[in-house]
Amino acid sequence: MKSLVAYSIISYILQLKDRHNGNILIDKEGHIIHIDFGFVLNNSPGSIGFEMAPFKLSQDYIEVSFKKIRKHAERIITIVELMQVGEIEAAMFRREREMVIKNLRERFQLSLTSDAKLDEFIENKLILSSLNSVFTKLYDSFQYFSQGVL
Repeated sequence: MKSLVAYSIISYILQLKDRHNGNILIDKEGHIIHIDFGFVLNNSPGSIGFEMAPFKLSQDYIEVSFKKIRKHAERIITIVELMQVGEIEAAMFRREREMVIKNLRERFQLSLTSDAKLDEFIENKLILSSLNSVFTKLYDSFQYFSQGVL
């Protein structure tokens, strides 16, 4: 369960895309294994935003996990900023380099300083919008019909 929660929060922060049942595997011990990290941060399949939910969700531990990763926000942002420096043209930075960091900061919600406001964001923006996302169901259906992935 803890690996699922960590995946959910990291997927939201780093905007891991193309998450469907063919790219999320489970081993014999029940560990969640992700494959295919071709779409990260600002890029998505065909530059189309199919996935509107913050992540595919298991509700347990989400609040605790988000608050813990938030404590490391500046370190994570710095790492992503360093990835933009130099001649490497990573797909995630091909379009709107400056927007990558701006959007990353927004996902951490660093402007929310009260616990009540942060809890409200986690409940409404992360948990409820993920649980109720029609787009996740549609994307899974698309993957099933186009790739045979259930």
